Amino acid sequence: MKKRKGLYPKTAAVLTGAMLLASVSSAAFAQDLSAAETETEPMKVSSGVDLGSVETEADQSNASYTSQNLTFYLGDLEASKEYPVYFINDVMDLPYMNLADFADVMFQVAPDAKNIYGLNLETDGSVALLTRENGFSMMVDFDADTILFDDYDEFVHGVNNYCLLDIVSDNFTDDEGTSVLIDRVSEGSYDRYGKSIELDLYEYDIHLYCSPEDGLYLLPMQTMSDFLLSVPNGYCLLFNKKAVYYANGGRMVTEDGEPTPMLKAFYDVPSENLSDELAWFSYCELCMALDNLYGLKEIHDITTFDQLFSDTGYKDALLSTDPNVKDGALSDFINYYLDDLHSDFKVASYLTDEAQSSSLESLSTLRSDAAGERFSDARIEADHEILSYEEVGDTAYVTFDHFIMPGEGSTYVNGEIQYDEDPETTDTAALVIYAHQQITRKDSPIKNVVIDLSLNGGGDVDAAAFVCAWYLGEACLSVRSSLTGAISTGTYRIDTNLDGSFDEEDTLHDKNLFCLIGPYSFSCGNLVPNVFKSSGIVTLLGQQSGGGSCSVMQLSTAYSSLFQMSSPKHMSYIKNGSAYDTDTGIQPDCTIVKPSNFYDRKALTDYIHQLF
Repeated sequence: MKKRKGLYPKTAAVLTGAMLLASVSSAAFAQDLSAAETETEPMKVSSGVDLGSVETEADQSNASYTSQNLTFYLGDLEASKEYPVYFINDVMDLPYMNLADFADVMFQVAPDAKNIYGLNLETDGSVALLTRENGFSMMVDFDADTILFDDYDEFVHGVNNYCLLDIVSDNFTDDEGTSVLIDRVSEGSYDRYGKSIELDLYEYDIHLYCSPEDGLYLLPMQTMSDFLLSVPNGYCLLFNKKAVYYANGGRMVTEDGEPTPMLKAFYDVPSENLSDELAWFSYCELCMALDNLYGLKEIHDITTFDQLFSDTGYKDALLSTDPNVKDGALSDFINYYLDDLHSDFKVASYLTDEAQSSSLESLSTLRSDAAGERFSDARIEADHEILSYEEVGDTAYVTFDHFIMPGEGSTYVNGEIQYDEDPETTDTAALVIYAHQQITRKDSPIKNVVIDLSLNGGGDVDAAAFVCAWYLGEACLSVRSSLTGAISTGTYRIDTNLDGSFDEEDTLHDKNLFCLIGPYSFSCGNLVPNVFKSSGIVTLLGQQSGGGSCSVMQLSTAYSSLFQMSSPKHMSYIKNGSAYDTDTGIQPDCTIVKPSNFYDRKALTDYIHQLF
């Protein structure tokens, strides 16, 4: 084990910026450290980078630092706070932050109730322990260059999350805290906790610096952004030498592809090359982040990303000091070699002189686009316009081209249903509520209900849960972490008739239920039929769905470009107590060969009658 002397005279540092818990006593802290040394070996992924001929600084004891205060824009340009940022050995494009200051950033951007969320920092020499209000901790050993999470999922866990890996993000409550629209149910929900995780930064040639007597425990801003912000919050810290931006792709680019005020401010700096130190660090950090956080690593048979970058010929470009070369290589690599439809290059670095876009089309994208075009053309050529809700005899068809839940659930409490007949624009909750009213109206002829997901490319998992609960009474959505091995199942009910109760009257318990799927049914458009299949009460019609199991997360590079990728959270379904991944799609119970037959509603209704 290598050892490194502190950089400067030493003092203890205790966090005071966020809500503090009762401080751990010195004896208790020492006990915690001792216990940590005797625990079962934490789980480690295949890791490290091939240093090759790269010269790295083995002796860090003579390192020096400079600091400057920078404005942190915490979500938009109207909300900001200043923090000191540190630079080692005058490398001014590679920022570090003191752990206490970063803990305050975590507190400021916590998406949950701040009167509950808490962080407590204790230090002992070259070891720092950051503990959440729930008792779970992150231990940083500055001599060993390691970060140990006793339970990573719990440490980044949202205060208001219902279960350990809750993927239903919104808390649908009114001003009194009463559940509206969606209710989380304890019965049927459970957690299986994962293993402790150790990040060995030294294997990636990433170094930490501490001066206990100065109260300085310095970690790369990028490392903390990757593991403490991107996973739980979906946001990253982007540094452009003038300021730091807490943002994701949605905060930088509008839905129409136009730059936001935040992106314009981010780019309002001269373009230039990276320092040699940042070029190397950014590559090492990218490898560490992807090795741990890319959810399809095992499925894609990736040992390490350093090896994959070498095998695919991208390593040299990703090590370049030219940000245009780096961004171009990263964009091509994501589009062509990750090839999973969820992963995508989003925003070029502030250092670039022009945004880089991939010239390569991935095989999965080509296949998905071709399938979407086939089915879209078939729908356009149908003998009548396909509406979000329509009835053919005793069969109702409800078509979702995407899943979206705009605003809080309380929007619908007073019956303010914004139903739109266009399946490409209507919001999911409004359509379900409207369809339920029609299907259950007095003297309704409806006996069969068909949900059409044939052109559903995914969207909001909250909306997917809403649809599942409408059909099944209770939506049981399961998530497995490829990083820790943890598994969570959350169970949800909905109030479809807006009477304030979550009961059988909100479901289609007395109808024959079907779901129409095809190769374009992806992500949440694939999760829903998987959940239906496992229930045994919904008949799937059509063709194999398009797959896609991981939720999407945002990541940035150390030189501040932004991309998204498949996260460690795998959407799954439970069958006989086991969690099954949905990545490969689901086979229908009854195959429909021709896309045109998906939208011949009369013929399809006749076919459904033959199934009984």
